[in-house]
Amino acid sequence: MEEYLKTLLEQIRCKKARSLIEEELRGHLEEQIEENRMSGMEPEEAEKAAVLDMGDPVQTGISLDGIHRPQISWRLVILVGAVSLLSIVLQMAAGLSQNPAGGIAGGLDHSLYVIFGFALMLIVYRMDYSFLGRNALWVTLGFILMLLFFRILSMPINGTYIWLSIGNVSISLGALLYLWPPLYGALLYRYYGQGYKGVAKCFLCTLFPLWYAWTFPDIGLAFVIFFVSMILLSLGIIQGWFRIKKGRTLAVIWGASILLPAFYLLWGVFFHGFEAYQMERLTVYLRGENRAVSMLAGSRWFGKGAEMDVVKAVEYNSDYILSYLCSCYGILAAVFIAVLVLGLIFAAIKIAGKGKNRFGKMIGFASGLSLLLPAGINVLVNLGLIPGMNTFLPFLSKGNSYLLVSYILLGLMLSVYRYKNILSEKACRKAKPAVK
Repeated sequence: MEEYLKTLLEQIRCKKARSLIEEELRGHLEEQIEENRMSGMEPEEAEKAAVLDMGDPVQTGISLDGIHRPQISWRLVILVGAVSLLSIVLQMAAGLSQNPAGGIAGGLDHSLYVIFGFALMLIVYRMDYSFLGRNALWVTLGFILMLLFFRILSMPINGTYIWLSIGNVSISLGALLYLWPPLYGALLYRYYGQGYKGVAKCFLCTLFPLWYAWTFPDIGLAFVIFFVSMILLSLGIIQGWFRIKKGRTLAVIWGASILLPAFYLLWGVFFHGFEAYQMERLTVYLRGENRAVSMLAGSRWFGKGAEMDVVKAVEYNSDYILSYLCSCYGILAAVFIAVLVLGLIFAAIKIAGKGKNRFGKMIGFASGLSLLLPAGINVLVNLGLIPGMNTFLPFLSKGNSYLLVSYILLGLMLSVYRYKNILSEKACRKAKPAVK
């Protein structure tokens, strides 16, 4: 059997796939040998018969080589390319219409980041995402230390500490937090099978991004990241990763997720735990006084409509890009862009979930949520259905940090698809060499 496996694996050109193929074939052979022995064959005869049933090792290896090789979704890559090109055109047009003098420079700056982001996506796609599984703790710790270091260096701008300036480059610390969900997915897999202890560890891990976003302060971002983390933790529990009572545990963690912020809010309001400016911001937010006028107000189905105040704001090409499109090009243009972006994200989530590797599915889903939730919130803010908050429309909003993070997350999903027929779950926990 060993000689057969060695010959077969020599036909597999992708070395990373050999462990997965060996694992599957060895299991199949051992099952067949056991069946042959149960039918009355001697051990040596049973092994020979099982090997013969597998066919010629060279031909079988060549066939498997055609299956277990890196994949790429060209349709998705082409769609990303089209959206990227559209993003450049829209930002150029928006810049020229609102600021003819500096519009071209702003559009060219956005174009360079789009090109760099697309290249970054392809680099991440080529990387082996299983590295996150094997080194979840170290990667997450490094990420946390980096965020803490950046927070120390950040300077207050309009009362917030969300920006870090290095020369002429500004980095949004809020944008970097959207990289947390895939790392959290890796932590969930790291604590696989540890029961209630593992669930407690995972829940405690959600507190860091919550606290970090709160220090900016950005309550909306804190809620988004915490909510995504809780969805991922719930998914791990439902899939049986922790081998515990699912219903009771889900009730406890979601109850805690609701009660803890509620108690904090009560403490801040009724026991004077909040500063005066925090109370003022909270009052404005709860009353909806910072809610934008719906992008549909005064807009036409086609062509230019009534100009809204948000179009004149500095965020017209970032937070309120959909409102700008409604005002300048019509409702259908904004709907088309929103559907295109959401469709792209859903397509990426779908292809990332095609493999059998549960860790890969978790990383792909976590990355998808990091794009889907802010995109949905951006649409709701532009419709005036929820109060205004820092948000972005992935791939289209102007904002270099958010743009690059969006491409990195998409690259992770493409990486999951690339290795869907190559990496086993064991490879995502601990590297194990194949038969040479």
